[in-house]
Amino acid sequence: MNVFWFRRDLRIADNKALYEAAKCEKVAAIYVFDPKIMNQQDFSNLHLDFIKDSLSSLNNSFSLFNSEINLFNLPALDVFKYLVDNYDIENVYSNHFIHNWFSLESDKSVQKFLNSKGIKWRLYKNNGVINNLQSRDGWSLNWNKYMSESVIESPNLSNFQKLNKSCAITDIREYSNNKISYRKFYLGGESLAKINLDEFLNSRGKEYAKNISSPLYAGKSCSRISPYLTYGNISIRQVVNATKKRQKELRELKVRDGWLGSLSAFSSRLRWHCHFIQKLEMQPNLEFTNMVEAFDSIRSQNNYGYFEAWKSGQTGFPMVDACMRYLKFNGWINFRMRAMLVSFASYNLWLDWRITSKYLSRYFIDYEPGIHYNQFQMQSGVTGINAIRIYNPIKQQNDHDKNGDFVRKWCPELENIPKDYLEYPHLMSESLQKKTGCIIGKSYPRPLVDIKISTLKAKKEIFKIKSKRETKKQAEIAYFKHGSRKSNRFK
Repeated sequence: MNVFWFRRDLRIADNKALYEAAKCEKVAAIYVFDPKIMNQQDFSNLHLDFIKDSLSSLNNSFSLFNSEINLFNLPALDVFKYLVDNYDIENVYSNHFIHNWFSLESDKSVQKFLNSKGIKWRLYKNNGVINNLQSRDGWSLNWNKYMSESVIESPNLSNFQKLNKSCAITDIREYSNNKISYRKFYLGGESLAKINLDEFLNSRGKEYAKNISSPLYAGKSCSRISPYLTYGNISIRQVVNATKKRQKELRELKVRDGWLGSLSAFSSRLRWHCHFIQKLEMQPNLEFTNMVEAFDSIRSQNNYGYFEAWKSGQTGFPMVDACMRYLKFNGWINFRMRAMLVSFASYNLWLDWRITSKYLSRYFIDYEPGIHYNQFQMQSGVTGINAIRIYNPIKQQNDHDKNGDFVRKWCPELENIPKDYLEYPHLMSESLQKKTGCIIGKSYPRPLVDIKISTLKAKKEIFKIKSKRETKKQAEIAYFKHGSRKSNRFK
């Protein structure tokens, strides 16, 4: 018996490991609902629901061949012990998988066990991320080469067999820890991933470059394929190829209405997607360790009152609060607003990214650890190799919600406030507060901090450490390991 292990590659097409496993005469496909992984701080029922949808879609594809996926609700190591005890396992097939530290440690245990039994674990390259890479020099060339290869066709699934003691999706217990309330905006599945991509490339994506930063319009103009990429309902290579095909069509039609600019901006972000995941593959402890350890001395004490206010969208800064509430309701918000939420927490509230990142991971349906933790570090100023960007929420509100439509919708207590006061509701007179029905300190909180003073203090602390000789040495090492480049700038 051979085993194919579905993980974050929940698709049939362009799935190298599945394609190779399907050649075996006797093979079983499995998916493991590992309760130990689902008990981690970065997991919630938001993710579980999407995974269940994706597996239902996959099982529909398998059923066309009178086959099915075998589901297990056990720790991964226990699953493989059971398989070895009951079947003569020859090979395990899966695609290269980058997730959190706990999953990495679990994989090491599985690998050790398989080695002890003489079972070969065959791992295949996935989405352009390279296993055991030692240097980033030439990474872009390797990525481009991988993306230019043909998409792998869907295999014949008729050899996949039903195993004993597997369970059904309906048997998976609802996740209780970190259970959140949210609107089910996304349904998982390979066919829906392709539909979303097609809609973006042919209709919604025209205004992508224009609207990508707006919380009002990004939901419609962005691709909305990020959760499908996270769980592998579609591969980066499929998206790259489809985008190139669309760009070629537009060029042949000599279209000059913004489409090509938007798709060019979109294409660059596909590469960055893999670039950040590669960082975590090369340094897994970035989940909880500053890229430059000289910054370990800052944010040693967190104000948990500030943390609670930030979590609940009660900071007294309307754009921050509206974005947090929007995110927690929808499980998604555009990148700039994510960056603003993290920047405000890290600089103005001076909260450690290690606590804020774990909290938001539960609410991001597209939570991808390699992107997630690296972006949190970037927006907190602890990488040593990125520019310090502090997003002023008042400026962001003025730039991206001039009429206050977004803020009024997600902070309904501010609905009747005049536009001139919407960025600074705490400056309203008592009589205006009574007139609008918004009493500051009761209906809506006062600002937690002074935005200018807290920004200046944060800059002072960050640059004080950044200017030290030891910090610069560590930053150079970080650049050699993780910097984006075609060639090494230190040569």
